[in-house]
Amino acid sequence: MERHQRALLAAAADVLARDPDSSMADVAQAANLTRATLYRHFSNRPTLLKAIQAEALTRASETLHACRLDDGNALEVLRRVIGALGKHGMRFRIILIKASDASPRFLTQRDQVLAPVVEVVKRGQREGDIRADLAPEWIVTAMASMLIAAVRAAPTTKHADIDVSDLIFRTLVGGIATGNESPDATNPAVEN
Repeated sequence: MERHQRALLAAAADVLARDPDSSMADVAQAANLTRATLYRHFSNRPTLLKAIQAEALTRASETLHACRLDDGNALEVLRRVIGALGKHGMRFRIILIKASDASPRFLTQRDQVLAPVVEVVKRGQREGDIRADLAPEWIVTAMASMLIAAVRAAPTTKHADIDVSDLIFRTLVGGIATGNESPDATNPAVEN
């Protein structure tokens, strides 16, 4: 049963990332399961979307843990975080397209997942790499907003994941770095 649910969530995320208007039948077909099986797990589309949203938050939390948040200076960590979250963002594009950022419950859950990144920003402020006149929560909100905007705009841009992640990093760091670090200091291969 759990295997079917995992397969359905993976298929739903993939199908709905490509076409947000895909039907429940399209999701069942992509998972190689019947519609009856799909409806046993998810009684309707909103229930399925909530399950995808929960999966997205779980994956984001796991991704942040894998980013080694204590390894390197804050700007190096932010570069890793943006790159890793950007890669996972496309898989869960349907959640971002359906304006979940307007849901207070989702925002609270997202803030909880991103709380470790706020601590990274605070560390960067203490160490002098990040401007201290900006609230750490605002910096992380700006980062998340840029990631969301990039994922939402993905079908209309021609950039690869790495290009988008680098663009977001340079845009964010250009606004938050103290000048002690340049946006490209952690990646000398990047051209301005």
